[in-house]
Amino acid sequence: MKRLVLAVLFVMTSSLSLNAVADGHSTLRVVSVSTSDVGAYVVELRKGKAMMAKLAPKMEMRAWQATFAGADTGAVVVALEHPGSLADFAAAWEKTLADKGMAEWLAGLGGLRTLVSDSIYRELSL
Repeated sequence: MKRLVLAVLFVMTSSLSLNAVADGHSTLRVVSVSTSDVGAYVVELRKGKAMMAKLAPKMEMRAWQATFAGADTGAVVVALEHPGSLADFAAAWEKTLADKGMAEWLAGLGGLRTLVSDSIYRELSL
């Protein structure tokens, strides 16, 4: 799973949004999940992404599925990228959690997925 997360991070850092590059740093939350119904999970992620666009417009949600990963093949990784510091990310995330619709949506994901890992990364200046 560590190799999968590192591979996903490499892909994400090589395709950062223009806002994050302009600010010089960003915060990234990476959630690895196991799901038996990827299609239904993607449908739900699209709903969450639409809600998030209204609540935290700078936050970008993206998802990947491992296709060449040995025992981790099929695993799904969801990333939330936000330009700025961990404090900026936390403020945006708290705003999304305060929304009743977002809280209900997050609670509803429990039936579709099992959390494998949940990590937060800060971008390093290169």
